Amino acid sequence: MAESRDQVLIDFQAVTGIEDFDLCTNILTQHDWNLEQAVNSIMGFGPSDAGGGYIPDEIGPSPAEENIDEQTASLNTPGLMEKMGVHLRPSDHGASDMASGPSYSSSPLNFSSRMICFNVEYRDKNINVVLPDTETVGRIKDVLESELGIPRDKQELKGLVKRKRNVDDTTVLKDLHLPKENTLYLLTPQITNPTVNKAHVQEGEGTSQGLEGDREYLLKITFRNDSKYRNFSLKFNCQKTVKDVKQSLQTLTEVPVRQQAWTGWPRTVSDQEKLFACGLNYPSHDLEMSKSESVAEPKKQDVEEMEAETDEDDATCLDSFDDDDLFSQELALPRRVEPLIPDGINNEKTALEHFAKEFANRYGPCHPHFFIGSLDDAIQESLVVKASKRKLLAVYLHHDNSIFSNVFCSQLLCDEAIVNYLSVHVVTWAWDLTSTENTAKFLQVATRHFGSVAASQMRSYSTDQLPSLLLISRSKATNEVIDVIQGHVTLDEMMIRLMHAVEVFQGQRESDINEEKERENRERIKQEQDAAYMESLAADRKKAEAQKVEDDKRREEQQRLIAEQERNFKEKEEAERMKEAISKSIATTVPEEPHEMCTERVTCLRFRVPRGEIITRRFFVENSLRDLLNFLTSKGFHTEDYKVITTFPRRDISGLDPSSTLEALNLYPQETLILEER
Repeated sequence: MAESRDQVLIDFQAVTGIEDFDLCTNILTQHDWNLEQAVNSIMGFGPSDAGGGYIPDEIGPSPAEENIDEQTASLNTPGLMEKMGVHLRPSDHGASDMASGPSYSSSPLNFSSRMICFNVEYRDKNINVVLPDTETVGRIKDVLESELGIPRDKQELKGLVKRKRNVDDTTVLKDLHLPKENTLYLLTPQITNPTVNKAHVQEGEGTSQGLEGDREYLLKITFRNDSKYRNFSLKFNCQKTVKDVKQSLQTLTEVPVRQQAWTGWPRTVSDQEKLFACGLNYPSHDLEMSKSESVAEPKKQDVEEMEAETDEDDATCLDSFDDDDLFSQELALPRRVEPLIPDGINNEKTALEHFAKEFANRYGPCHPHFFIGSLDDAIQESLVVKASKRKLLAVYLHHDNSIFSNVFCSQLLCDEAIVNYLSVHVVTWAWDLTSTENTAKFLQVATRHFGSVAASQMRSYSTDQLPSLLLISRSKATNEVIDVIQGHVTLDEMMIRLMHAVEVFQGQRESDINEEKERENRERIKQEQDAAYMESLAADRKKAEAQKVEDDKRREEQQRLIAEQERNFKEKEEAERMKEAISKSIATTVPEEPHEMCTERVTCLRFRVPRGEIITRRFFVENSLRDLLNFLTSKGFHTEDYKVITTFPRRDISGLDPSSTLEALNLYPQETLILEER
């Protein structure tokens, strides 16, 4: 009772916006903790005619029947129905195109609207939706359909209400008494590809055979529960089966298929028959369904139907069974179940193959894809890879002696939405802890991979804490258990915790991807720098080698020049010595110079040498040109180096006949001769 009042207080504060705890408590106490009456008193509405506050919408066969079960419009759940082929007739206030269809009344809470914010989490996306509280739940799905391209009938929203309450697309947000900020979780159990669009789904679902493919039957179904009645007007495609109709009513009434008793079919029908072959009245047909009190001994005519139901059909309906029903089925098993992992199997791959096979035998083919191999291989496959390819690792620990094992496996772990979600985001590895031998093997491996602290916690698990699903991530080269989902959780809680763990893992993975990219960029830059350095080093080495070659050439050239200079110098010296020797030798052949008092004919010759000196010498006129040239040679002016030029007329006499006398050459009585280098 205290918990119920706490929830009423929370809802009252959310609707009215009053934060004063004492004031809210006093108002609710005055109205006997009736939420509707308290809200109406605050918002300015008087008490309703019924005297008990706001009365929910009623659904019934006719207004005259007083024992009708109170049923709000939230029973019509198009999100759940349409994914099984059911289309609910839309309701128009004041219109009655269906005589026995549901009728809707207006809520008295007609105060001014307020804006409500929804943060919808879907896989790795967050979508913000802001709507007034006068809108319906279906409007949220319309916005999500426009944002994500996911058809409205494939969407399941979790987190709208914390209490167990039927909510459908026609439910007004104001009636849910939501706070201003809300977090919702979008589930798409029928869609594994998040990019699927509505047109594509409708195209696949609209396939039919013959003219019957375009027909839709309006089934007016009356559900009788003791003295109370509920009416449902549901549309089905003619290609749907009888079983689809039964499963739809199972969702609406929570009556399992095997406990449904039907009347109104034109003939005895099986679950596999399609509607167009059942002889139904077109376009509408009336049916009645009630809950059968005795299911242990079915009627004789129903035996063939029940035998025709496969294990997969039973698995589909497991989520609607009570725990007592499940355990009664376990007690009825004719044979002892085989262990998931028998003792004596030392090879982990063989053990996992046996686990997967026996698990499928127990719970059907719809189950998580278990990794076949050792735990070390599973870690390598999921966590010890590049960050972009990394996945969350889930380790499922089973125990046959736990009271939660059968319910957890059949209703949660094998749920289609869970299976699809695990297959996309998680690598699942499993182990059976029923026997102490297998427990010891697992703890030894877990200590090596997850550390002694985590292994110690696993060792302390009691049977009531199993089965468990360990969600393992990797951070900074360390494996870390980020969450443990135990067997007593609900399906919604398990899905929410899985989504949260995947979201946390995705955030860590994005960080690791960025670090990996930065590390790769650093390595790439380092490699580029090393390559540039090596290239520069090679260029410097090549340049040094070229410089060395150039220096060697220059040195060789210098050495050659020096050698040549030395050789020329030596040759010059040798030539000088030769010339000097010749000069000395020829000097002995030069006739003596006439003295000044000589009476013979004498000519005075002046020689202007290249260095600017003037040499004066007297010769007898009978002396020959050879004597003159020998004189010059004795002075170091050899005829092969110098030529002797007269001034006027200008002529070279060194090439004339050397035996000619000076007188014959007109070098008398005096003459100035010029010596020029050749």
